[in-house]
Amino acid sequence: MMERTFRAERFQDALADIKRELGPDAIILGTKQLRATGTLGGRAQVEIRAVAHETATSMGLEIPTVGVTNDGLVERRLHRMGVPATAAKTLAASVNRRLPRNPKSMADCRQALALALDEEMIFGDPVEQGHTRSVALVGPTGVGKTTTIAKLAAQLALVDQRRLGLISIDQYRIGATEQLECFANLIGCPMHIAHDTASLEIALRKLADADIVLIDTAGRSPKDRVALANMAECLYGVQEPVEVQLCIPASTRDSELQVAIDRHSILRPTKLISTKLDEALYHGSIIAAQVLGGLPLTYFTTGQCVPEDIERASSARLADLLCGEEI
Repeated sequence: MMERTFRAERFQDALADIKRELGPDAIILGTKQLRATGTLGGRAQVEIRAVAHETATSMGLEIPTVGVTNDGLVERRLHRMGVPATAAKTLAASVNRRLPRNPKSMADCRQALALALDEEMIFGDPVEQGHTRSVALVGPTGVGKTTTIAKLAAQLALVDQRRLGLISIDQYRIGATEQLECFANLIGCPMHIAHDTASLEIALRKLADADIVLIDTAGRSPKDRVALANMAECLYGVQEPVEVQLCIPASTRDSELQVAIDRHSILRPTKLISTKLDEALYHGSIIAAQVLGGLPLTYFTTGQCVPEDIERASSARLADLLCGEEI
């Protein structure tokens, strides 16, 4: 069998050599990471064993479903970005149906990946098109709920000219209420403070003339089940329906992501906001969050600037991030 061994410092370079010498349909038989040799200047290399497609067929070898083709490129990239394995495989197969077999880079896959994401993921309506007037943002501590509310409030009140009201039920974080009150004064919209179901009911009645009411909640540790239960009782104890959107940072690790989604399920969130995309090195957790929670994505936040650094969640933007574009 005409098996060949290729070595290079980067996996992509070794694949390029294989395609050039054995053809685009070459079959990879195995890979190995080689340690650096020498004390100075030595670099680690990757070793790939491969065989031409025709040779493998003539020898009666079982042909893998992924050779040196675009679905292998995309699947490896998505897996490296933190996309769950099953989702990565599904998206890669969808991209494969839309592209020639051998894109040179992920940039060539961007449009096809955006179409695949649009087909496989769920994107929710923005706040102003929702079915409820009142929207509460919930999530762990430090996810950027108050800043996200400020961005939404500025867009709704100043750009869309909607009558807006703000409510804070964050009595735990020092300065949280003052921060939201400062935003309310700048925007020119009324704000009220609540601490339980009764005071939240009163605040909502005072804001009866508002088109939209945004509710800022206290960030609680996913371990604090009692606090989360009390918050759920507060939000769902009022007569007016409250839509709950869960905020999760794009940099959240898989194990923490599962816990955060599981513990916040008591708040019955119906939508998902991915925050702090600018602080994340890998963006596969955005897909992982939807896989684990099953919630439609509504917004991405991309920085600290108010109101600029918020945008509707979209397959095109997510494809850009997964293909390597920086915020």
